[in-house]
Amino acid sequence: MILRKNISLTEDYLKKLEPLMKKHNGNLSAVIREMIDLADAAFADPDSVKRLISGLKKEQNLTSSTLTWALKNLSGRLPDEETVHNIIGSEVSSISSLEKRLNEMGSEIYWDCSVKSSSDNDIKPNNVTFIITGKNMDLNTYMAAVIAVFASKKYYLGITKVKSVNNSVEMDMAAGEEEWSRKSITAHFGHLEEAFLELYKKPDFWSIIISLYIKMNYDMVAISRQFFEETLAGRNSPRFTICIERFCDSPVNRIPPDEFLKKIAVLYPRMGIIKNIDITKDSLIIHHGLSEPEAIKKLTDMFMELLNLNGRTYGATISENLIVMKLQPEVGKILTRMIEDLKHRESPLADYHTDLLKMLDMLRNVPSDEEFVKSFGSKFGKKMIENYEKDKKITKWDAGTFLKYLQEAGTIIGQDLKWGSISENVIRGEINESQLVNSNSNNGATNGMFIKGIFSGWVSHAFGDPPKMVYKNQPAGENTPLEVYIAI
Repeated sequence: MILRKNISLTEDYLKKLEPLMKKHNGNLSAVIREMIDLADAAFADPDSVKRLISGLKKEQNLTSSTLTWALKNLSGRLPDEETVHNIIGSEVSSISSLEKRLNEMGSEIYWDCSVKSSSDNDIKPNNVTFIITGKNMDLNTYMAAVIAVFASKKYYLGITKVKSVNNSVEMDMAAGEEEWSRKSITAHFGHLEEAFLELYKKPDFWSIIISLYIKMNYDMVAISRQFFEETLAGRNSPRFTICIERFCDSPVNRIPPDEFLKKIAVLYPRMGIIKNIDITKDSLIIHHGLSEPEAIKKLTDMFMELLNLNGRTYGATISENLIVMKLQPEVGKILTRMIEDLKHRESPLADYHTDLLKMLDMLRNVPSDEEFVKSFGSKFGKKMIENYEKDKKITKWDAGTFLKYLQEAGTIIGQDLKWGSISENVIRGEINESQLVNSNSNNGATNGMFIKGIFSGWVSHAFGDPPKMVYKNQPAGENTPLEVYIAI
């Protein structure tokens, strides 16, 4: 039965009803029905109403303070779908009805925020913008996360941009694949979700690890067990790729190079492997934070191998605090592969002469870059001496074994040279003629750089880095000998 009555209200009472009138879009009958429900609850428990009114008179009451604290500490976590459903309900069928529902909820005393939306289609939107405004930014952000989770589930909308302006959060969303939609929302509002899940799963483990990192001032290195074991076992090239591959969910050679560099810049400083890395168009500047020269060299080699596996070749310059890696021409990829393919062979060292000539021919039309050319000469030399070491079963190099190697290996570079010891720890060589340098005037300088690199590779492998070599009396003509001194 519907009973119709005339009701007389003064201006004062109408003003008190304004919040409810807005909520019900000016429907006075709906306002009266809600007021009757409130009055019925008040008569059922008058004391609870008195306590509520007393609490609301204060700027901060227990409920609002607790809510604000909770939402501030939930930053970086997504509300689950069940919570979102309980907040929004099941009656929302369009963007406009979602806005209406959110504003009804936002007008409640503890939320005190409003939502505006604009979309290209109210029922099946492809692009939507939401603006959440309120005096508490933690509440605004949480409301934006609720909207994002709901819109992703119902409309497959993902986030393209979020920005905070004054007391508002503006969020742009667009339709896309379900997986992209989910990832975009996690990136903007749930970046700590996985961390909290693991923290709650293994609280004892993480409390100890976090405490240790704090006490060590984060001067720690996180590496995989496999890498740790291979390093202890003394492997020359322990697997350095496992962590970056797991982090990117992809093998190194399938990650786009530019994206790969960005991932390294994010991951490795946090693992403690390096301090920082600066990326420019054609170089990497690595702040390594190491003090041992041998450790810096091995780290450099690991980075060069890692980047090469990703499809780019870099040349490295090492200093006390930095490793500067410059992107090399595309021919570097071919040269690297050719050097990697130099197998251990039972045939004499002189057979490497053919491989050397092929590489020098590859460098014929490459712009003359001394560091680039010498770096590949060094790689070639290291490969040679490693194979010789295996063949002769050499476990430790000394002056005698190295002098013998130099005499045998000199044939591949076509040099008329003599080697001998001038003291217990110094070897001297005299190069009277170099066919590869002198026979081709157009490419002689490049050939010379490559050969110097070969010598550096031999010395660094046998006696460590940096190579302890000095060239004296650089020849002014073909008949002037070049002296080479090597410190053991």
